[in-house]
Amino acid sequence: MRTAVALLALLIVAPALFAFVVKLKDGSLVFARAPYTLKGKNAIITLENGTVTQIDLDKIDVAGTEKYNKENFGNVIAIEAPQEKAFQAPTPVPQSRGGLESLVRQRRDRLGIPTPGAPLANARSTGTAPDASGSVDPVVQGSFARIFEETGITQFRLANSGGKTRLLATANSEQAVFSALSAAARAIAEAADRGRPASVEIVLTASSGERAGTFEMTPAQAKLLRDRTLTVQEYFVKNVVF
Repeated sequence: MRTAVALLALLIVAPALFAFVVKLKDGSLVFARAPYTLKGKNAIITLENGTVTQIDLDKIDVAGTEKYNKENFGNVIAIEAPQEKAFQAPTPVPQSRGGLESLVRQRRDRLGIPTPGAPLANARSTGTAPDASGSVDPVVQGSFARIFEETGITQFRLANSGGKTRLLATANSEQAVFSALSAAARAIAEAADRGRPASVEIVLTASSGERAGTFEMTPAQAKLLRDRTLTVQEYFVKNVVF
């Protein structure tokens, strides 16, 4: 009997141990198992997958982190299947040594693509801009609005271009690109689960207008990313288009 009670208590307490979110000053969210600890000027964080990493404390929005965890109870939400572990939001991983530029270079070298010239901001004037008269499926729109808000991504817009849903978002860093792709995958997969399967063209640009990558994400790819069968880095290298 005591053993059963102990196991029950562990099951009740365990979710809280895997439910802490660190909010960065650039709006990114880092999903961790527990609150971070301090070591000098760095915050030591144990990610959801068990990886221990560190982030400069100056990059952390301390007040925003506290507010987020009070309002959202970490990264765990109520879902239909209680056995499911946790809220599947984009989980930052240790940065690759070469960073995003290295991944871009790998893709260009593989396909023989030259370095892009004109930024995306100029390309929009050629007639590829979204058709403002079109409407986006409300289910898809709702999924993106909710998930992007939860993820802290505010600079984005959905539009209908020739019957195709297009996402335009600003990404000024490697982490921002990966966060946008992960959030988009969750939104597309959620819409598909609700009977609205649709591929989405994702156009990412920096604030300067420089291209950060264009993607055509299908519901099948979105589910692989959401379920973490495919990493966002692998998806970027295999699917980025310039």
